[in-house]
Amino acid sequence: MAQLEIAMEKDPGNNEVYYLLGVVHLAKGNFEQFVKNWDSVVFDDLGKKEKEDFLSRLSSLIRSNSNSATQSFNNKEYADAANFYSRTYHTARIQKAAYLSTGKKNDVEHADIAEQAEKIGLLNWGYSIYNSGDLENAAKLLEQYVEIDPQNTDVWDTLMRIHYNSENWQKTIIACNKLIDLADDIDVSTYMILAGAYFGETDTTSVIATYERAMEAFPEEKALYRDVSSIYDSRKDHDKAIEVLEKGHSALPEDIELLRYIGATYYNKGLAAREAGDVEAAGKAFQGAVDTIRKLLDLQPKSIDGHDIISDAYFGLAGVETDEVKKEEFSTRGGEHQKTKLELITSGEGI
Repeated sequence: MAQLEIAMEKDPGNNEVYYLLGVVHLAKGNFEQFVKNWDSVVFDDLGKKEKEDFLSRLSSLIRSNSNSATQSFNNKEYADAANFYSRTYHTARIQKAAYLSTGKKNDVEHADIAEQAEKIGLLNWGYSIYNSGDLENAAKLLEQYVEIDPQNTDVWDTLMRIHYNSENWQKTIIACNKLIDLADDIDVSTYMILAGAYFGETDTTSVIATYERAMEAFPEEKALYRDVSSIYDSRKDHDKAIEVLEKGHSALPEDIELLRYIGATYYNKGLAAREAGDVEAAGKAFQGAVDTIRKLLDLQPKSIDGHDIISDAYFGLAGVETDEVKKEEFSTRGGEHQKTKLELITSGEGI
């Protein structure tokens, strides 16, 4: 080996020395050095015997490392599996390049077979690293993989979760959008992760746009309407919050929780309008709360929250009403619902 290294120093581009050094390093178990040397071999410049040996050794290595990798992975020995899959990947990569360098039709077919082994090696190398808990390096390998197989939704899904857990929002956004574009069957959690990534980027506009996309795909997912309305609520944009909740109510007309949110939002809108001195708008909002909660109580007469909200809404109407008769009527109704709420609480019959 020393003589070969001396020969390499004298002639750094000597193809035969690269080949022989690779053989020696492989025999000694120095796989990285073997790969380094055989990566530098110009296959077409080898002799016939050396070419046969070159390809035969690589085929043997691909088979043996692939078998060892599968066994280790199945035994949940992920570090060992990663090592064997990395060897499968590198040997297949070198073999593919060798076959492609000849330009022969039959060798192109062999190159295709080597490429499949290369892809499988890289993919499973990434998943082995992932299962070992090394998310950073798993992401690097899987990102490398989707460069050659950009349609693989399973890999995009894994990358999405890795980047989200690592709080790499930009890469999470890329992976989510790829997954949504490519996959036939998307789970609502993908949209939620995407929205969370935009939230991490403090891009509220894109958060809302993502939720709207999710609503189109999953119109019966109540949490979507609730979450978006809370964003608008935090901005004191009660009209937009109500609009979103009403959309949810149209999709889920008997959902008690959505009706409760709508009623409460109308009531909060009324309070804000009254505080701003807009008595007319306050009255309309309080009436909206009453009308909504009536629907709720038709579905769930023993709702404690329902009686609480409608009671407050009637008192709100009484507070902005100028007609004394109507004012008294609203106050009476508010009191009745307040009384019912207390009875439901004390009797234990309330929901």
